[in-house]
Amino acid sequence: MLVQRRGVMSWRRVAKSLQALVAHAFLFSFTLLLALKLDHAVTYSWWVIFAPLWLFHAVVARGRFSLPAPSAPHDRHWAPFHAIMATPFLVAFELLLCIHLENSYVVNLKIVFLPLLAFEIAILVDNIRMCRALMPGDEESMTDEVIWETLPVSF
Repeated sequence: MLVQRRGVMSWRRVAKSLQALVAHAFLFSFTLLLALKLDHAVTYSWWVIFAPLWLFHAVVARGRFSLPAPSAPHDRHWAPFHAIMATPFLVAFELLLCIHLENSYVVNLKIVFLPLLAFEIAILVDNIRMCRALMPGDEESMTDEVIWETLPVSF
């Protein structure tokens, strides 16, 4: 028999739900503005088109840094580098892309995509580092369950 516990609605839970709603609204508005711009239905600047996406990043960052961090498994007190640097790399890419798209072409596309390349390299290095940390020593053995439990949780 399933017993469903109904929690009391608190203002904190309402604010958390509202924050998620606002974040999704910003993503939707960016998608809508981008589609309208690509169909030549609007003539807004690319800075206006990308503004909801940057507001989305701000809302997510506010929610991420206002919540307590989850406990790290097995006394590990570090987070993957790419999990920390994801937003700065993505925002840098978006800013460079806006500069490029504003018909100024001051920035070459090779430069525009450098933050994404750096982000992918950071993910690769972190994954190699985590795999090496999980590999057992010469006389040790680990089961698959232990390996999956020790993998870090990336938000």
